[in-house]
Amino acid sequence: MRISFRTQHIILMIGDDGIVIVSYGISGAGSFFIPNEEKLAVHEITEFINHYPQARITLLADNLTQDYRSDDLPRLNIFDRAKLSRRRLKQAFPTARLAASLRFKETPNRILMIGLHESNSIFAWADRLRARHPRIALLPVEGATMVAKLMPEAVNGWAMLVSRQKSGGFRQIVTFKNDLIFTRLTPLPSLDVIEDDSEIIARDIKASLDYLTRHGLSDPQKLSVLLLMPGDIHKTAAFKNLSLQSARSLSPAQTAQQLALLFAPTADDETADILFAAHFLNKLRPALSLMLPETRQIWLTQTLRRQGMGVACTALLLAVLGTIWRAGDFAATLYQTQKEYAQHVESRRALAQAQANAAPTTEPLGHMRQALERRHIYEQPVLMPWHGLNEMLGGLGQDSKITKLEWKTESDKAPEIFTVTLRVVGDEGTNDRATTVATFSRATQNIAHAMPDFSVEVIKPPYPALPQESVSAAAPVTEDPVGEISIQRKQP
Repeated sequence: MRISFRTQHIILMIGDDGIVIVSYGISGAGSFFIPNEEKLAVHEITEFINHYPQARITLLADNLTQDYRSDDLPRLNIFDRAKLSRRRLKQAFPTARLAASLRFKETPNRILMIGLHESNSIFAWADRLRARHPRIALLPVEGATMVAKLMPEAVNGWAMLVSRQKSGGFRQIVTFKNDLIFTRLTPLPSLDVIEDDSEIIARDIKASLDYLTRHGLSDPQKLSVLLLMPGDIHKTAAFKNLSLQSARSLSPAQTAQQLALLFAPTADDETADILFAAHFLNKLRPALSLMLPETRQIWLTQTLRRQGMGVACTALLLAVLGTIWRAGDFAATLYQTQKEYAQHVESRRALAQAQANAAPTTEPLGHMRQALERRHIYEQPVLMPWHGLNEMLGGLGQDSKITKLEWKTESDKAPEIFTVTLRVVGDEGTNDRATTVATFSRATQNIAHAMPDFSVEVIKPPYPALPQESVSAAAPVTEDPVGEISIQRKQP
């Protein structure tokens, strides 16, 4: 929900150069910056936070130790997708102390994986303020929603938001169709180095263009750039050599007014720290709200302990109201329940009587079924030639016919021998021995192919003489040629 006007909120924007403390709902507190070089920085910030024990704490990270990677996932249901996302996170960031993923809006099968390692300074503050249950947010993720509001062209294309943070440096946020694709942080130059901000920003944009080609930006003229800086910095000479779709500047104060934020930075403020903090508080909910696992467990325990009695009273009240609402149907429900119970008892009695009457018939069948089941479980499977017989029955009708079947075995340990007598039929082939023998051989090969676990051998060919000899006209054939084959299992 949106932050209430009565809610006290403190945001620590933690960067590599220092921490910007932004407070809301606290009269006279305002915002201030403490650099990391200051020795009493931790003590001052801790005392300020402890002075307001009711304020909610948010740690907004804007430092270099943030890893972002994108990955494609297959089409899965919501539960399998969550499991696969967690597995991909562990593979991508095996040593990360905190990892999370975001689902792309335009490409639902693609996720953005984020990892924060132990070296990130935000964890030191999370441990110091563990009793206050601080939330952890990432400025690039939360700032990506600002791009969609400030740049209408970001809905269907590439957009880049560039800002200058006092806490960290120059931050780039690149989106494609409102999805965060790339982010870059350039530290502020040291005080000894005098360099124009426009030259630094133009150089960083050019370096990012070379990297964005890997993410699908084929032409720099498809990229729109918005600089959250005053003074029309986009009109300087450093931007003349950048061929972009558009480039414009907007001061942080003007941006806050355009977004109708709860509070705004001053007109002369060139940094966007307060702007991002105000935008974070102005949203209905964070894009990604993180919390350490141990902190989340403590927070859940205290929340349940604090709100458990209220939840119990509410549940009891709802139960009483539901009982009163259905009081008129209570008698009818009770009568219907008793009637159904009586029908159930009668059905069980009738079933028991029917089973008792059928017992003389069903009990032997039951014993037989149990015996067959035991035999099916414990007996050793034996290969049977049924598949080959079915092939012979359906596929040999044109060239041959089965005239005799003989199945025998010589002993218990010897394999069965299956003898098949085939009669070659046909209009032309019976008068030519070569054709007859070829037809018989073809039928034998088909049977052997259909029965790979059996050995198929020819015992008696259709003719004992040479197949090249022909039947003379003086001795006409009175019967169709007949041959025999033997089928035997290869393993007894």
